[in-house]
Amino acid sequence: MQAFECIGLASDNTRWIILHMYDPYLSDDDVTAFLEMHTESVDGIKRINDKNGYWTGRRQYQVTLKANRDHEGGYSHPPALFALGASLGYMFYRNQPPFCRRCHEVGHLETDCRTTRCTRCGEDGHTKRTCRKKVCSLCGEDDHLYKAC
Repeated sequence: MQAFECIGLASDNTRWIILHMYDPYLSDDDVTAFLEMHTESVDGIKRINDKNGYWTGRRQYQVTLKANRDHEGGYSHPPALFALGASLGYMFYRNQPPFCRRCHEVGHLETDCRTTRCTRCGEDGHTKRTCRKKVCSLCGEDDHLYKAC
């Protein structure tokens, strides 16, 4: 029984995340580092293959969400859509709240969004397309880009 971990039904902050990256050359370490910024803990990485044994570009992780009373369900949720450098990624998991692709906020969809927020620097008033700031998409610092992180 030492090889098993019992998780009670009341532990609602544990999720199995399916993460799809369109860049097959993006390292597991970079993706894991991104998840660790948005969750309490990251365990059990597994690459998902198709029926012929070819990797689909999807990874599966077991994560523990950060507790936050101000967010939906009492937890901070990782972004459902994100970019690491030029690589676009999507996340899917159980009880995932609605996610706006325009402002990257949880709780509403793009069709209901009323804000203009840059998803690169996080400031209001402009979009990513017109943003002049250089921000690392992995760590969020503004003194370097993803390639130098």
